[in-house]
Amino acid sequence: MEIDRLKKWMETAQQYQSEKFWNNVFDSQNKSSPSLNPIKTVSELFPKCDLYETENELVVEAEIPGVLKENLHISIHHHLLTVTGEYKTLVQNRKYFIKERPNRKFTKEITLPYPVNIQKVKSEMRYGVLSIVMPINREKIEDIPITFNRE
Repeated sequence: MEIDRLKKWMETAQQYQSEKFWNNVFDSQNKSSPSLNPIKTVSELFPKCDLYETENELVVEAEIPGVLKENLHISIHHHLLTVTGEYKTLVQNRKYFIKERPNRKFTKEITLPYPVNIQKVKSEMRYGVLSIVMPINREKIEDIPITFNRE
């Protein structure tokens, strides 16, 4: 009886060690609706980011420890900042006793509150935090006049 329970436990543990299992759990390319798929919702929250404004700049800070520069991409299109990357932690032919850090791809999209000067954007990685500094393009901010009809 105990042997059967041990076998079931080993089969379950084996499942959690497979790369395919973890890719399915953290696959950000899943086409399911976020409201129907809680895993998708979790992946949308990752990486954790802060967006704040200084006097003349917008700054994003994103926690992405362990991501290599060659596995990271930053783009800005209109008012949308997109940070994509991939964690690569799984080493083939290695016998894992614990494997809690899966390979996973991520995409983080942040809508910027102001237009930015894309040619002057700077980014740097320090201690696992990606900082993106974007000068606000004040020339592109337009005030829309409001007219009132008096009757």
